[in-house]
Amino acid sequence: MKLGLVVPRYGVDVVGGIEHWLRLLCEHLVAMKGWEVDVFTTGALSAATWADELAPGDSEIGGVTVHRRHSISGRDPRSGELSVVIGRGPTVIPDAVARRFVELVGPVCPDVLDDAAGSGCDLVAVTPYLFWPAVHATARLGRRVILHSAAHDEPELHLPIMRDVFASVGGFAYNSYGEQALVERTFPVAHLPASVIGATVVEGSGDPEVARAALGLAPGEPFVLCVGRVERAKGSHVLAELWRLYRQRRPGAPRLVLLGPVHEDLEGDDAVVVAGRQPEEVKWGALQGCAFVVTPSAWESFSLVVLEAWLAGAPVMVNRRCEATMEHCRRSGGGLWFFDYADFEAVADTLLADSALRELLVRNGRSYTRRVFNWGAIVDRYETLTQRILESSALPAAVPPA
Repeated sequence: MKLGLVVPRYGVDVVGGIEHWLRLLCEHLVAMKGWEVDVFTTGALSAATWADELAPGDSEIGGVTVHRRHSISGRDPRSGELSVVIGRGPTVIPDAVARRFVELVGPVCPDVLDDAAGSGCDLVAVTPYLFWPAVHATARLGRRVILHSAAHDEPELHLPIMRDVFASVGGFAYNSYGEQALVERTFPVAHLPASVIGATVVEGSGDPEVARAALGLAPGEPFVLCVGRVERAKGSHVLAELWRLYRQRRPGAPRLVLLGPVHEDLEGDDAVVVAGRQPEEVKWGALQGCAFVVTPSAWESFSLVVLEAWLAGAPVMVNRRCEATMEHCRRSGGGLWFFDYADFEAVADTLLADSALRELLVRNGRSYTRRVFNWGAIVDRYETLTQRILESSALPAAVPPA
């Protein structure tokens, strides 16, 4: 099997969830299945700008051949203005406006698509659905595409142009059953080959006391942890306000630590520590040392952090509005959830007070993670999906949208 991957950014320095996981998947397909994998990507590292930081050219990373080309343009700040308009009524947005939005979101990289189209790959994985490479790759490559949509129920998913993006591909690799249900109720694609592949994590290690020192905490200080990008779309700003209110109502409650790159300013204070991006060993030490992990985002297609927390020994609290993280908690019995502040306060009280419950949640979550999301199971599921897509090649080719 010769597999291609079209992705906006790729490499060991890329920390985004879907990009990070697909790099690991590609490397394991090479090592465990003997596949040949070629990646077609840009020189970008930051999803905030898509600025080309890495030199163009061909290289090898973990047994995977990487073809890197520079973009014509990256993320234009004007995309934010159009995003507000789209949020008011995505289903009535004219195609020309939607395509302009995708161009502004970027990265616009025709050379990447030329490389993928001429590669001779049997199938080409494409991710994520919203950005310029995916919108144009699905139209150009059609049934050769395995779409890793990384979809969640956001306004952009309901743009009329997305019907062609989703309907033109050969099949779907989903991160969760919730994502599959969302896509299949939004688009007429249930007849296409699909599988819930999921993702996995490379279990790390760290020292909780070293992590506390790096985060500006006192030795042995209890704390609650949120790992991920600090931006409003990820729920970090709302979480900070929830925790400030919680600390007002529960004097003496531990501090909340936000660990991850800061994409939108958030001021720290006595209740909330904004730690910024930290090395992996600090992250794992923090996961091992915290009382529990909060994942506040309502828009996740999988959430590696939930699995990492369980492996490190931390129970989780998730947002009930997020199908993917709720699915993990319900299937595993490893986490609790909140909808509004009343829920949030009750769950926080329970997790901080009940050590036996915390231990039970971790045991359940860890067992689920190791059973369902080990690499052997994942690469087998992926291989089966690719065979099904190849066998369905009699489907008519995609017609590029006008």
